[in-house]
Amino acid sequence: MFDEREADSGRNEPSSGQHGHSSHEQESSFSEDIERELSALKKQGRHRFLRRVSGAQDAEIVIEGRKLFNFSSNNYLGLSSHPEVVEAFQKYACLYGVGAGASRLIGGNMDIHAELEDAFARFKGSEAALVFSSGYLANIGILNVLGSPAATIFSDELNHASIIDGCRMAQAGVTVYRHADMNHLEGLLKASSARRKLIVTDGVFSMKGDIAPLPELVALKKLYGALLIVDDAHATGVLPPRGRGSADYFGLSGEIDIDMGTFSKALGTYGAYICAARPIIDYFINKCRTFIYNTALPPAVAGATLKSIELLSGRPELLSRLWTNQEIFRREMERRGRRVHSKTPIFQVPVGSDRQTMDVSRKLYAKGLFIHGIRPPTVPEGEGQLRVSLMATHTTAMVVKAAGGIDEALQEEGVERY
Repeated sequence: MFDEREADSGRNEPSSGQHGHSSHEQESSFSEDIERELSALKKQGRHRFLRRVSGAQDAEIVIEGRKLFNFSSNNYLGLSSHPEVVEAFQKYACLYGVGAGASRLIGGNMDIHAELEDAFARFKGSEAALVFSSGYLANIGILNVLGSPAATIFSDELNHASIIDGCRMAQAGVTVYRHADMNHLEGLLKASSARRKLIVTDGVFSMKGDIAPLPELVALKKLYGALLIVDDAHATGVLPPRGRGSADYFGLSGEIDIDMGTFSKALGTYGAYICAARPIIDYFINKCRTFIYNTALPPAVAGATLKSIELLSGRPELLSRLWTNQEIFRREMERRGRRVHSKTPIFQVPVGSDRQTMDVSRKLYAKGLFIHGIRPPTVPEGEGQLRVSLMATHTTAMVVKAAGGIDEALQEEGVERY
């Protein structure tokens, strides 16, 4: 049987003595290039490194032996270490083993995957759902399947990196519209002669924490015959009234063509989903390479996610506590003369230069607060910021300490109140 991987084998193998350079000289040059680039990143204040975390992703976290209050996690509801979610993980690991062992279309399609898809379709009010192994793979897959030379993708300028990369890989035209600017988007749609128009947006933007103007987007997609794709990674489990995402928040369930999101944020597990009409899901099963050629989600993770959905649906106090903490943080920041504009539990705190941003983050670390600095290319040049994400499991004292610590660190670094 022909295997496309065999066609790729050897494609990049150099011939012996190619270009007259020895392998030693090539390796030396490559090493020097790497060292120069790393040195440049360090000078710019953009060198990244890994910190080791011991224990669970809770409101209090242990990093390299030190306890800190954790305000850099997407574990919004604290479900990643919830006893019932952990118990479900253990139960399904005993039933199905740890790994799926194959892609869904070969032998990895287990009962628990189908149960999760059925449950999530009901949760989202959709005809059908399809589970992916990560949000990154889902977004790349969606845009590559729907993108074609006859298509144009209209993408919000602040969309997540996975959407940006999906646009780059798609065989489609790509037009970027100004963030949440519906007049700009409408002008672009009106001028487009593309046979297929795809509008793609985050539901909640992961850095700014603002909510996409979904009613206007739905109106434009209907007016111009476009498909609307919404990435609800930071909306599912977060937006009121029920944590079911941006369509439910606006009372527009059923109006999004492809509702995509992740289990790895508020639901506390791992993986991703797309919800859509049944023929669209069937089309993705047959056409989407990031689904077809990827090993299925571990069954224990799927089982744990089922429990997370059950908890979110049955315990509204989880969501209400998250939003109480959002109100407390907003109040405490504004009381200190620092205006915050987010309407969600994600807060953008402007700082300035890369080095200044990381200096503020280090000062907060010294105060017992883990609040990460965000630098380009995630944000524009000169617009370094802190990203503060709240959790339902933060206590009032933790939230007040975070607001006070941020204000102190910004003052120490000379960042004026705004």
